[in-house]
Amino acid sequence: MIRVLVADDEPLVREGIRLVLDSDDEITVVAEAVDGSQAVDSARRHHPDLAILDIRMPTTDGLTAVRALALLPHRPRVIILTSFALDEYLYAALSAGADGFLVKDVSRHDLLSSVKAVANGDAIISPSMTRSLIQRFTPPPARSTPGVKDQIAALPEELRQVLALLSRGLSNAEIGALLCLTESQVKAQVSRVLRLLRLTNRVQAAILAYSVGLSDGPPSG
Repeated sequence: MIRVLVADDEPLVREGIRLVLDSDDEITVVAEAVDGSQAVDSARRHHPDLAILDIRMPTTDGLTAVRALALLPHRPRVIILTSFALDEYLYAALSAGADGFLVKDVSRHDLLSSVKAVANGDAIISPSMTRSLIQRFTPPPARSTPGVKDQIAALPEELRQVLALLSRGLSNAEIGALLCLTESQVKAQVSRVLRLLRLTNRVQAAILAYSVGLSDGPPSG
């Protein structure tokens, strides 16, 4: 059973999310919150597997909550649910450790499948949105970032290949097709990359790789 915390300052939005999630036998909403501070308190009490956070809430916003949740001993996975798919707030949330995002016009099916995917350790940012995020918010490849470059150079060759393809915004299936690997093998290698580089999600990995010029060029899309 996937235990979910929902945080949004609009009661009707929270109720709608709860109704959708509770309709699936594999998911249950264990707590609701009206702002980021209450979300963190609820996470401490209920130990959810996943938190769905609005990015703009009064008192304590979703960005602050993401950072605080990342410090908990039982850190939940985090999905940002926002009306602002590509702005500085969303980028900051991903950089702070959110595991993905959805926009509020998401379908019932996509919401359920995204919750399950993130709870299982996957990212739910689509490749096209990853490419857009990198293009919009990442500066041109840096010429001198020795610390980061040394970290990447220390990776095994097969992991550097995976990281380079992540920087182009490719999905696990697309990476697998290029490297002749199964999706499960790619998933395992992505997890190794994140662990070795001490990153939280594949978006952070893609941004890091692109920022040091690991990809052949800017992502397309």
